[in-house]
Amino acid sequence: MYVREEGRMREKKVLPHYLKEDQQRWYLLAYDNNVLKIFNVDCIRNLRIYYEETFKKDMNIDANDLFKDSYGIWNQPDIPIENIELSYSALDGRFLKSVPLHHSQTIIVDNETEFRITLRLRITNDFVMALLARSSSLTVIKPLHLRERVRKVYEEALQRNA
Repeated sequence: MYVREEGRMREKKVLPHYLKEDQQRWYLLAYDNNVLKIFNVDCIRNLRIYYEETFKKDMNIDANDLFKDSYGIWNQPDIPIENIELSYSALDGRFLKSVPLHHSQTIIVDNETEFRITLRLRITNDFVMALLARSSSLTVIKPLHLRERVRKVYEEALQRNA
């Protein structure tokens, strides 16, 4: 198969194991040179199946377990799992109750002025982008480095759009 990486098409010969859906997009989990990687199905071209070559699927892989501490499809074990506390308006809270950010989401305040939650996961770029989707009422309580990261995104956007 050919995969688009860094703006170029590269040929890859992989051992496919799972298909996973996230946010209405499909991903292929496959071994590439003995490393389990994630490929966006939309970026795969000229898929070729080698029927004469077989491999044994690694049955020790629990695809759901791979992503349990991550937001979406981004599984990066070198990023630590952290406790996160976020505050939103009551209006955004109604949405976040019906569509939680993550399975670890726990509601700690839910009243007419505030909706506050805790989460436990890896803080990846995908997660930060999800936070920004409701940024009009978001306050990052902790960790402080996440608060700073969100603030920096706001500052850079303000400079670009001033």
